[in-house]
Amino acid sequence: MNDINENMLSLVKKTIPEIDLKLSNKIIECIVDVTNITNNEKNTIQHILNTYYCSYEAIDNLRKYIKTSYYKTIDGEHYDRSLLLLADNLIKGKGDGRISEADMKKLIQSALDGNRITECEKKTLNFISKQYNTTDNGKSYLENYFNLN
Repeated sequence: MNDINENMLSLVKKTIPEIDLKLSNKIIECIVDVTNITNNEKNTIQHILNTYYCSYEAIDNLRKYIKTSYYKTIDGEHYDRSLLLLADNLIKGKGDGRISEADMKKLIQSALDGNRITECEKKTLNFISKQYNTTDNGKSYLENYFNLN
């Protein structure tokens, strides 16, 4: 078990017998970069799912982080999975559950991983702006970014 994240496991061991949604969120907080999950982090999540009793919500929450497909299909459209995961984590953070201007900047920065934003990433950012609870400043920042670039 040397390819396991001990921080994640220590959280689980403190709360046995069941891993609920709240604990699964704490496990996810141990991920250093949700847009680039390490094999160690994936292996640990897989180990947790295979070893411990998890509620349905926890299973659904944790499985999102070990899928390997680049895309997530929603209503027949392909979106960038890592941007959606980052948005999910940003709204779970310490704020008010909305995508703020600062959050939108983080999302755009993440999309610029290849020095440019692909059409899929652009579509995903627009999806996040419309479908997530995004502040007016967050929406304006995204619109202005695309108008200038």
